[in-house]
Amino acid sequence: MGRNGGARLELTWIGKNDRPRLEPRILIEDAEKSYHATAKREADIFDNMLVQGDNLLALKALESDYAGKVKCVYIDPPFNTKQAFENYDDGLEHSLWLSLMRDRIRIIHRLLSAAGSLFIHIDDNELGYLIALTDEIFGRSNRVSVITFKQSSASGPKAINPGIVTTNNYILYYVKDKSAWKPNRVYVKSERDDRYTKFIENISDDYGEWSIVGLREAFLAWSGLSTWKAARQHYSDKLEEALSSFVLNNADRVIRTARVAPKDVNENAREALAKSLGDTRRVYRSERAEKEDYYFINGEQLIFYKQKTKEVDGELTTASPLTNLWDDLLSNNLHAEGGVSFPNGKKPEALIKRCLELSTERGDLVLDSFAGSGTTGAVAHKMGRRWIMIELGPHAVSHVIPRLRAVVDGDDRSGVTEATGWQGGGGFRFYHLAPSLLEKDKWGNWVIAKAYNAAMLAEAMCRHMGFTYEPSQDVAEYWKHGHSSERDFIFVTTASLTHDQLKAISHDVRPDRTLLICCKAFNARLDDFENLTVTKIPHAILNRCEWGRDDYSLEIADLPPRALDRGNGDGNDNGHALNGRKRGRGKAADGQPTLFGEGEA
Repeated sequence: MGRNGGARLELTWIGKNDRPRLEPRILIEDAEKSYHATAKREADIFDNMLVQGDNLLALKALESDYAGKVKCVYIDPPFNTKQAFENYDDGLEHSLWLSLMRDRIRIIHRLLSAAGSLFIHIDDNELGYLIALTDEIFGRSNRVSVITFKQSSASGPKAINPGIVTTNNYILYYVKDKSAWKPNRVYVKSERDDRYTKFIENISDDYGEWSIVGLREAFLAWSGLSTWKAARQHYSDKLEEALSSFVLNNADRVIRTARVAPKDVNENAREALAKSLGDTRRVYRSERAEKEDYYFINGEQLIFYKQKTKEVDGELTTASPLTNLWDDLLSNNLHAEGGVSFPNGKKPEALIKRCLELSTERGDLVLDSFAGSGTTGAVAHKMGRRWIMIELGPHAVSHVIPRLRAVVDGDDRSGVTEATGWQGGGGFRFYHLAPSLLEKDKWGNWVIAKAYNAAMLAEAMCRHMGFTYEPSQDVAEYWKHGHSSERDFIFVTTASLTHDQLKAISHDVRPDRTLLICCKAFNARLDDFENLTVTKIPHAILNRCEWGRDDYSLEIADLPPRALDRGNGDGNDNGHALNGRKRGRGKAADGQPTLFGEGEA
């Protein structure tokens, strides 16, 4: 980053201003891989989407239908580890990784609703740069938190490495517009608070007659034991567990007292507080409307343990508000989750659940464009959220589909199944990206790809021309393939249209409506038809996109090898892909640099 005169701070890198001209592909459903539960229930969700294909092209394909509709995005992108690039120019590979992320995050920003949230899982190698990059797109003011996620303990082989042992990853938490953002309050389980050492024996009596004893004394009376030593012997290493259970079951009777100044309570409570001074036997109360009453004894306030309890995952527990340190969701021992083995990058279902608890409600739409083993979709499904996942690799079929089928069938009992009460249902549709719309013929001319039938062509042209694809079911409205408004439509055909044919179409459309016709060729005086605009395919779209490119991922083979020292061998591992995944080559969207902290999208 640097300062250029009076300009704002900007993160720059090699090739930042080079941006891809993405083709807005259509999605083709593979019905054999789609899957639905046999029984349909009212609340079940069946229109979830699993998309196999390059994730940048897939995000672009979603944009026309889902811009502004996604409530939460969680992504776990490939980490830019230095080990993978040890024989290559570090500055160039770093720039390519930044472009990969920039291009994808910009589309994600457009897909999110105004109140939508983005969670990016990353390690410390790119953390600082990714913050600066995402600040540019979302705006620094819309950065909610940098969450530290403890994913392992300081043990095993890593513990013998020199220097500091790395146990943490990070999650960047952004929202599209903080003014529209309404976060959910999330609590996590915590240890018993041992400051609560007192117990009200006769809670059902008038508060002025309450008898307050020690917590241990009350526990011994309940357990039928005479001494604390006897309790230790009886419960052995389960004593704390038994005491914690007793406290939770009597949370309205377990208390602590705390000094309180008159200025810290309302005017009505000050009189009760003053009366309690010096009185060690009697409890005084001050009633409050729509809030818990104040109770005082001997100049101190009674604080009840029930204020420390919440229901977390269906269980009443001691709980505390969620912080930006998540150290209770270790990623080890995840091999059995979802019934799939995915040793590199698999995340705990509880982690995704927490992100969705913070940012979504039932029925909201969740997106993960780096699906991996399918954890995000599995958790979203169990939580009653709609979901879209994108994955390029073959494990979209070999791993993700079997995992999601087990969720739909209710056979997956791992992960957050019990916590969410999931019993099966719903379904998903499997899609792949259509091939590029244009291909070259044997003479080198761009023509409509042979794989496209009439319906595919009409849908693709709607995307290119900014129309919503919605063909009319009325035979008389054969010309209505899509619309941009209530009176503006599009008609796509591979026919060559004559003047008389256009005259007939113009008559059918009527003078009060307009129609864009995309055809192979035409021979007519267009000035004769005020309600028609006619353009040729592929001429109308030829210069809009990069045609025939199916892969915007970055492979190390793309990078020039670094000059090698003598005796090191050739060191050129051209077949190696980052972290077992390909990396995005990133170029950019509008050719203009974005400014640090301004959130331009």
